[in-house]
Amino acid sequence: MNSGSDGEPSLSGGIITAYLGLVMIWSTTPLSVVLSLRDFDAVWSLGIRMLLAAAMASVVLRVMGLRLARDRQAIKLYAIGSISMFGAMLFTYLGARRLPSGMISVLFGLSPLVVGLLSRLFLKDVRFSLMQWLGLGLGLAGLAVIFLEGGELSSVDTMSVVLVLAGVLSYAMSALWLKQLPHSLPPIVQTTGALWMSALGCALVLPWLGGPVPTKLPGAVTVAAVLYSASLGSIVAMLCYFYLLQRITVGTMALTTLITPVFALLLGMLINHERFHAEILWGMAMILIGLAVYYERDIRRMAGRRVA
Repeated sequence: MNSGSDGEPSLSGGIITAYLGLVMIWSTTPLSVVLSLRDFDAVWSLGIRMLLAAAMASVVLRVMGLRLARDRQAIKLYAIGSISMFGAMLFTYLGARRLPSGMISVLFGLSPLVVGLLSRLFLKDVRFSLMQWLGLGLGLAGLAVIFLEGGELSSVDTMSVVLVLAGVLSYAMSALWLKQLPHSLPPIVQTTGALWMSALGCALVLPWLGGPVPTKLPGAVTVAAVLYSASLGSIVAMLCYFYLLQRITVGTMALTTLITPVFALLLGMLINHERFHAEILWGMAMILIGLAVYYERDIRRMAGRRVA
């Protein structure tokens, strides 16, 4: 699979700004998810986040003088986009109840490898290079280490890892599917439509997965985490995501997964006092090394562009 495209346009200021913004937000979002669960059940926290985000996005849409498109193609784009919001986040929030934020970020680092596998399975013209097979093998080996040690070590809950991996699969499916479709909607329109569909999805699953209705006022940390997740994590990040998805390859965008886990691990250790056993750290390091090997061509191409 050639994850970098020789015909990809040069990186403009807007693309670079969106890329850096996405890295910053995705580095901090796992921590905000974990902190938002201090006083809320997982599905209630996600539902409140999605509803707030959808309302905020609608206000932005109105200020910009835009309206939600309601044709069949637009509805299809909203639905597929909601897979990477509601689908991926539902599994992630359920898993986040017993996982450190740094672990969540590293597991989501596997998403480009999953995108590559799905591309290899469903797109006939996709081929893997030797380095990509090696990177995939290292990533899977790192995941195996986490699973093998997770049952023994208190820092990792195996079922929570499975739930987050289900979220990774949902995200990868959505990214690959969206990339194959023509995009005629402004990013804010696509984001708002996907957010309202995600909020509806949360409302539908609340009776079964939501637990008891919250009866106590949440603490300041929980409120701040939910507001941060709703505004930056759901709106700004998805605006950057859809904007970049229309302008660069999935492979180049997925290079963020080499950067965000490192920052997320550091933030989790500094702010949430997260600690890992050495074996788990080795597993996570293998995943990150596997990603670097998998995207070796993209890294060299981007480094050569900066030197030039």
